[in-house]
Amino acid sequence: MTNKNVKNFNLDELIENQLKTQEDIKEWLNIALEEYLLTNDSTSFIKALEDALKAKDTISNISKKTGISRSNIYSILKGEVKPQLETVLKIFKELGYSIKIA
Repeated sequence: MTNKNVKNFNLDELIENQLKTQEDIKEWLNIALEEYLLTNDSTSFIKALEDALKAKDTISNISKKTGISRSNIYSILKGEVKPQLETVLKIFKELGYSIKIA
């Protein structure tokens, strides 16, 4: 038996709809960063960063505000290049976040 709701399920859309507040986005990024620190696999962190960017603004606007080229941002989000710490910090700053050592 096929469930139509499962067939039309879109995880990206679900995540996007759940990231409504600054606090939601912050928690999502924290979880992904903690996972990255545990596993050394940046895939989930980069995906969470993409979700956060899309929830807050457009890639074009983020690019203009941070001075990071759109092509570089897209290359990072596609996993084609690993972001430098400076790039991640610029994006976090634009999103309204910072990184603390705990």
